[in-house]
Amino acid sequence: MSEKLPYGTHLPAGDGAAEATAVPAETIALVTGGARGIGRHLAEAFARAGYRVVVTATSAIKAREAAAEIAGETGGKATGFGLTVDDPASVAELKAAMTGLEAETGQRLQVLVNNAGRIESTEGPLWDADPESLAGVVGANVLGVALMVNAFAPVLIAAAETTGRPSRIIDLNSGSGATGTPAYAAYSASKASLFRIADSVVHFGHDRGLRIFEMAPGVVETAMTKSMPVHDFRTEGDWTTPDQVTGLALALASGSLDAFTGRYVRAGADTEESLRTEAAAGLSDSTRRLVLG
Repeated sequence: MSEKLPYGTHLPAGDGAAEATAVPAETIALVTGGARGIGRHLAEAFARAGYRVVVTATSAIKAREAAAEIAGETGGKATGFGLTVDDPASVAELKAAMTGLEAETGQRLQVLVNNAGRIESTEGPLWDADPESLAGVVGANVLGVALMVNAFAPVLIAAAETTGRPSRIIDLNSGSGATGTPAYAAYSASKASLFRIADSVVHFGHDRGLRIFEMAPGVVETAMTKSMPVHDFRTEGDWTTPDQVTGLALALASGSLDAFTGRYVRAGADTEESLRTEAAAGLSDSTRRLVLG
């Protein structure tokens, strides 16, 4: 590549008054790790909104079972595939399966939700953590997202060019990535890395119809969060509700918040309405981003 590349990304301007452009009935939404937890809430919400949903799980059987349950509960359309996000061969198999699904349905993949992830098995100093657990966190949360973007960004860009509507990636980020949680050093580092991946997607993909968002779900009550001692203090009113998470994700997927491409938003603190008001007032290059200096 001969282009002289700058240090740092200047985010595009002009989407402050963006309107919804997504057409759910013509769109496939792929949710990794969508068989349980936050991913399951997201998959069900996208199905109810009229998207054809694809959910993945490390077990193909569990993914198919979850898809059948989602279809039955929502009246929508859902398909399940096995996926290990940090395995290049597994990602390639999913890409081939998605190509077949597009051909079969006539719908295009235009929403990718990178939800699958892991957190270290214990909290505390990095040197007290299990090395295999640390490797698993970085593998799923960093390499997994990188491989999914590597495989599916061309698919999303092609769909944007064909339909004339932007395609969108939603990364499940975290307050631990934005501000850090010392007791979960590898997890915090893995989520912070997603901001740098998003910078690259904006730089090379924006003019070709690709948008990306770093969405923190807050702290939703799931089996994973309930197992974390750091959350032992929480009572019923201290959790982010699934509706707050899914409402923000659907707004991001719709296109009404395209001004926030490459930026961080947080369910429970931000809403579609509050973000549209913020965007209308203008966003600086550093707003809702990890920028030092």
